[in-house]
Amino acid sequence: MNNFLAPIVSVLAGGALASAGLVGLISSQTSAPEQSPANAEAPAWDYGATE
Repeated sequence: MNNFLAPIVSVLAGGALASAGLVGLISSQTSAPEQSPANAEAPAWDYGATE
């Protein structure tokens, strides 16, 4: 019975962790402008800037 139950529990636990991570990532990228690191109206191209 343990050989049958362990993979199922592992898949469920992994799915729960993955979905929690995705929910956090998506909500941080789509939240209000003051909470989101991105601005679609005025993108910043400051790669390599030393200011």
